[in-house]
Amino acid sequence: MNLTYNQVFKDPEISKALVARIREKNTRPLRLMEVCGTHTMAIFRYGIRSVLPETITLLSGPGCPVCVIAQKDIDAYVMLARRPDVILTTFGDLMKVPGSVSSLAGEKAKGADVRMVYSIFDALAIAKENPDKAVVFCAVGFETTIPTIAGAVLTAQTQGIDNFSIYSANKLTPPALAALMKTAGVEIDGFILPGHVAVITGLDAFYPIFEKYRIPSVVTGFEPMDILNAVLKLVEQNESKIPRLVNAYPRAVADAGNPKARAIMDQVFETADALWRGIGHIPDSGMVLRESFYKFDAAKKFELSMPDTREPAGCDCGRILMGLKRPDQCRLYKKNCTPMHPVGPCMVSSEGACAAFYKYSG
Repeated sequence: MNLTYNQVFKDPEISKALVARIREKNTRPLRLMEVCGTHTMAIFRYGIRSVLPETITLLSGPGCPVCVIAQKDIDAYVMLARRPDVILTTFGDLMKVPGSVSSLAGEKAKGADVRMVYSIFDALAIAKENPDKAVVFCAVGFETTIPTIAGAVLTAQTQGIDNFSIYSANKLTPPALAALMKTAGVEIDGFILPGHVAVITGLDAFYPIFEKYRIPSVVTGFEPMDILNAVLKLVEQNESKIPRLVNAYPRAVADAGNPKARAIMDQVFETADALWRGIGHIPDSGMVLRESFYKFDAAKKFELSMPDTREPAGCDCGRILMGLKRPDQCRLYKKNCTPMHPVGPCMVSSEGACAAFYKYSG
């Protein structure tokens, strides 16, 4: 039977061959970090951990946008949801993330007008339909989604949708990797880099980090063959002691990425320091609206100035995102913290390491 193009990347015989080569070449303990939450879910879903040698440890990194959101940003969303003049729109993953005193799901249950949307353009449509209300979109994402958010802001400007705004908690991936490498106790022998981020940024965006820290790094996709091939390349680099930055996702990623998407992103947003859960403040790792788009900035429109707030007591989400702990090493895991009653965002998001561990690890 002839396999389709997509089926090739799930072919069990090819995957078995890759596993055999990994086992053949690997001679030392390795700690490899999949930076992206989508990779984390794929690794669990396809059972990749179970077929790798025990000498290879896969760690989940800070690549889940909901997981790395700061507590103060959740508090800001809750504050906005409590305003009777606001319709708050958000992706579903954000609904159950606990803030200091409440969550968006909790506010919705109390009567707040909080609506789940599948696209920021759904939020624009709601703004058009409700000209007497201020419609705010919770902008939480990485380079993959920021261009779309920028496109929506440009659309709102062109169409004069002045009752629309965003509260930006958008973040950039490369600065987080640099921050990880500076963190005491973090030991990483290789990065599995996010293919969908690299579609936008290109391979070039990761070169400064690679050149500074010389950590073996492979950009790859999300099918079993993609991930196993990335692991093999990282094993080979560690065995040869010759680190490289490799594009193992050439069917989607170019060295320069998507210049048009980046141009739209840079037209609307500029970099700023940002607070990451568990990691702290990282310079130039956030994306905020440029001055010419301040009318669409909910933080400025509603004069929000949120103080930094403490993360939930006992929650190890931050340490899990840095590869310092596994989810089952958190004392709250499966006890106080479950998908039905989460304490931290890693148990909420569909890309969260704790949620994946809970679902697929028995």
